[in-house]
Amino acid sequence: MKFKLRHMEVFRAIMLTGSTSGAARMLFVSQPVVSRTLAHIESSLGLTLFDRKNGMLKATDNARVIFREVDELYGAAGRIDSLVENLKERRKQRISFCSSPALGLRVVPRAMKRFLKQNPDVSFAYRTGLIKDMPAELLGKICDFALSIWPVDHPNLDCRPLFGGRICLVIPARHPLARRKKVELKDLRGMPLILYQQDMPMGAVIRDRLRAAGIDQAPLVEINRSEQACALVNEGLGAALVNQYCVDEELWRGLAVKALDLDIPAAVYLLTSTFEPLRPECQAFIQTLVEDVDTMEAAPA
Repeated sequence: MKFKLRHMEVFRAIMLTGSTSGAARMLFVSQPVVSRTLAHIESSLGLTLFDRKNGMLKATDNARVIFREVDELYGAAGRIDSLVENLKERRKQRISFCSSPALGLRVVPRAMKRFLKQNPDVSFAYRTGLIKDMPAELLGKICDFALSIWPVDHPNLDCRPLFGGRICLVIPARHPLARRKKVELKDLRGMPLILYQQDMPMGAVIRDRLRAAGIDQAPLVEINRSEQACALVNEGLGAALVNQYCVDEELWRGLAVKALDLDIPAAVYLLTSTFEPLRPECQAFIQTLVEDVDTMEAAPA
């Protein structure tokens, strides 16, 4: 094995810090040790990983390609550590799950608060993450389940709508449309719009509906996360169309949320592994989550 694990550790530290001195501080070793190890790595691999100029290190194309794989390896190692901790903590009724980031603003915290009042002996391991990473989290047993604002198609995952919702309009609270009970799509003509990226499923659907209503202007800003859209609207940059569960009017007090004549369902999905049944405490928390959303006047799917 030419590229040993210790070599990967040193190489990764240099890539992350941009220098041998920074890598030395990160690894708690001396700079000469890092420099000698880097020279040995390049000699063993027969590749130049960094260009040296004026005492600076600049990663080569080869280094960038290798770093992607090494960083993925370290991510897998981190998941193994989390798996071990999760297995140890299961004896204490520990619920481990992940969600789309926007659900962590209001939906998840409210449910956790209510559940912990009723179940003080339970603890949580909760993280937000990208949907593309959820299959590995679930199938690697890092998480018991995941909550996503988009459906996930995977042969080893069950994906079902947990509760339904809608796409809503988010506008600055002082906008004239904020005084209306309901807004129509035609009212958005000429307004600066903040929309999901077109290559996202919901982004393409929303654009189709807007074009059907005679609104064909390019968005002012394209986003890939709903909380980004809310922050931009809060600064007065325009109007956004987002999943209703991704808006927190208490967090962004400069927002107004309005219903639209838009027939696009926006469910929240429960993702579970087909290989692992949900433990009773996980099922109980999910039930609490659904009940809590129901109190926010959401329509169960």
